Amino acid sequence: MSQIPPPPPGQPTPMGGAGAAGSSTKTNVLLAYLLWWVTGLIFLFVGKNDPDVKWNAAQSVVILGGLWLIAFVISFFLLPLAGLIWFVAAVYWVIFLIGAFQYKGGHISAPGIGQFTNQYVDQLANAIN
Repeated sequence: MSQIPPPPPGQPTPMGGAGAAGSSTKTNVLLAYLLWWVTGLIFLFVGKNDPDVKWNAAQSVVILGGLWLIAFVISFFLLPLAGLIWFVAAVYWVIFLIGAFQYKGGHISAPGIGQFTNQYVDQLANAIN
C-alpha cells in the first residue's frame, strides 16, 4: 500500500489520506453501538486491529448485551421490572450513541457503572486477537 504525502499548506487532505483514519475509527465506534450488542459483537472482531473500536465494541456487548439478557429473563417473571431495565438500557444506548457521535478518541465510559464494568470490558477486548 502506497503512502500519500501530506498536502501543501492550505490544501485539504486528499480522500483516503491522514484524515480518513480518524473518521473511520469514529464511524466504527458509532456502528459498534448502533444495534446494541449485535453490532458490538460484530465490531469486536471486525475492529480488532483498532484498540478503541475493540474496547467500545466490548463495552456494547458487556453493558447493552448484559442489560438485554437480564431484561429478557426477568420479562418472564416480573414484567414491570423488565420494563425498567429496558428503559435503563435504552438510556445507556443513547448515551453511547451521543458519545460515539462526538467521539474524539479513547473510550466512552458508562456513567455510574463504568468503574465496575470497565474491568470486564477490558478482559473481553483483550481476549480478542
